[in-house]
Amino acid sequence: MELKAMLHKRLTEDKRLAEMLAEFCEQPAIFYGQAPTADCEEWGDEQYPRIDYLIDMQENPARNASGVLSINAWCDADSGATPEEIEIALRDSLHAAFAQTDDYPYCFSWVRSDAFEASNQNEQTARTIGVTVIFDIMACPCQYTMYPDPIKAMNIWTKTVLPNAVVLGEDEIDGWLVPTKDTPVIYWQLAAQGIQQKHFTHTWLDITIEGHVCARTAADRLYNLVRINSAAALAGHIPLEDSSPLFLRNYTCRPNFNYLSQGQIQTGGRFGLLQPWYGKQPDPKLNKANFTMKE
Repeated sequence: MELKAMLHKRLTEDKRLAEMLAEFCEQPAIFYGQAPTADCEEWGDEQYPRIDYLIDMQENPARNASGVLSINAWCDADSGATPEEIEIALRDSLHAAFAQTDDYPYCFSWVRSDAFEASNQNEQTARTIGVTVIFDIMACPCQYTMYPDPIKAMNIWTKTVLPNAVVLGEDEIDGWLVPTKDTPVIYWQLAAQGIQQKHFTHTWLDITIEGHVCARTAADRLYNLVRINSAAALAGHIPLEDSSPLFLRNYTCRPNFNYLSQGQIQTGGRFGLLQPWYGKQPDPKLNKANFTMKE
């Protein structure tokens, strides 16, 4: 399912929101873009409170796509649910939530809420009040690229440290997921890669990795950051798929960094790549080879 369709389904099926909103075509009054006019026959007995929203997306070089979700909650100033009540319901439904679309997971993060007031013409409600709730959106595509893969190694290692965590790239998300203290969402991404030193049989690569620890509150994120940090401090190395070591270097954790875009964990890493021929038999094999040993 596409992101826009998943979001509309999420909002319209939220029972808490539905109880506070007016009805349009016997469904909660939630619209993408502008709401229908007041004289539309599909309205129920009331036209407020109601919600309209827009999604603005753009290309992101590191994550494929990012954007902003703007939700406007319109309320009757004299009756019905208040903007504050609807805002809380929206934040509970979407903040730090992950949506698995047809291509990759997207994460929503609440940014801010702005109150507004408007006067109406040709409507039953003379004055409306409301709130605009802004969410950042960021795609989380799988970062697997090579063999042995350092991101895959970090994912598998993270599952041993936090068995209940959802590690993007290693674990599947079905529909929507809201991370918690006990089930955080972890996302590792490759920020940079370069050649450190070349040898005849192998090459050392230096990489920079960013780790995103996602949960609803700062305290829950910090709890899981500390657990990962402690495990990284005690680990001699991270085993790669071919059993070779990935050495972490200059490991740094900054809980105040934006978990959606920057990642609170930054670490360097070094690992080796063997030449494809290393350890293999000669091709073609040597026949009738004679060796003479001289003292």
